[in-house]
Amino acid sequence: MKTFLIILMVLIALRILFKIFRKPILAWLGKKAMQRFQKSFEKRAGFNNPYSATNKSENAYQTPDKSFKKARSKEKKKVGEYVDFEEID
Repeated sequence: MKTFLIILMVLIALRILFKIFRKPILAWLGKKAMQRFQKSFEKRAGFNNPYSATNKSENAYQTPDKSFKKARSKEKKKVGEYVDFEEID
């Protein structure tokens, strides 16, 4: 019975703490999720981050060069040599 009461008190305490700190926790989680989505998008799209340490002096958002896009689109997967196997009777 004593263990049940301790578990119940801990759960109630956690619920109260969550009610108190819900907004800051959710704001922090939302900000982290947005940073991850933005980083993933920029990585897939090939954009340079204008707010990184190397580009702090520039205010304009940079897009990738056209030559980079052409080279990237023409790039193909390199596969090994084709081997033709023959059946032995």
